[in-house]
Amino acid sequence: MKNHFVENLTFRNFKCFEEINVSNIKRINLISGKNNIGKTSLMEGIHLAVSSTDSLDLSLNVHEMIKRRQSTSTRNRYFELDFIFENSSEVELTVNDKNIKIEYTDTLQGDIMDNFFQESNVLSEYQPSLKLSVDSDERNIPIERLIHRPYMLRKEHNSNIKSKINFITSTATDERDIAILYGKLIDLNKEEFLNNSLKLFDKNLVALKQKATHRDIILKVALKNRELPVLLSSLGEGINRYIAILCAIWASKDGYLFIDEIENGIHFSNYTKLWNIIFEVSKMANCQVFATTHSKECIEVFNEVNQENNGSYFEFYRDKKTNLIVTKQKDNEQLKYELSHNIEIRGE
Repeated sequence: MKNHFVENLTFRNFKCFEEINVSNIKRINLISGKNNIGKTSLMEGIHLAVSSTDSLDLSLNVHEMIKRRQSTSTRNRYFELDFIFENSSEVELTVNDKNIKIEYTDTLQGDIMDNFFQESNVLSEYQPSLKLSVDSDERNIPIERLIHRPYMLRKEHNSNIKSKINFITSTATDERDIAILYGKLIDLNKEEFLNNSLKLFDKNLVALKQKATHRDIILKVALKNRELPVLLSSLGEGINRYIAILCAIWASKDGYLFIDEIENGIHFSNYTKLWNIIFEVSKMANCQVFATTHSKECIEVFNEVNQENNGSYFEFYRDKKTNLIVTKQKDNEQLKYELSHNIEIRGE
């Protein structure tokens, strides 16, 4: 398959970025920096861009991004367009050759509105809306509808790319989501790979198993020293995260995987095993990986494993003169030198 990887990007007025440019992005990318410096925001912007094939996709993805952050529901009608940089009205994301724009406006343009918008008697000529475009495909959508009634936006459209994009948050992954990821791994006949990888992580782990009930799918793990498998939930956050990452790489075959705070729950003694598997399997699955971290040990192991692999390390920090967030890429030798001389490498 032709290489689909993100290679460079420019964000304007997206979240905490007034403008940021990142180039030399590779198959495996590790992003570091202090808290609230834009690490997760960068991944959200890339996720938004690669998963939006047209303006309808973009509108649904914007809804999901806002809902994920603000837990917007019918009971809570309050929301904020928190992805637009302060005092700005237009966001622009350029990833490779794809250009995405989101513009806040008070006026709906009827000539580019879908028919099902025009049917509603609740719309007025003057209503806050977003003008969304992916390259030349453009549409205006009332903000209230985008936030609270996204079902009115859904129709048949190409969702193939979204099935190849997965985002693992910084918290423990819900077992239902792991079961879905594991189902994709089963479709690829990679159960043996997962079980072998589990043994590398912990020699007492034998296999992941699924148990179907009339209400749900229960995940269990077979152990070397136990006759019966035990609940995955009983084994701690580290195993949960490790399995989620392994399944998600294969579920993201020919696509993209985003991992926020990759080190969470995983003991530092297992970082080498984790990074070796990520580098190896992402190549087999043709998957591009973006991960964030706060851990110096995690960065150190990444750099050791990356000596003979295809990875990039990016450090985010705030420029003291301009107060803008900027990024600095460090190669293996530079990062090795700074780590060995105890130079701070997680944001200045």
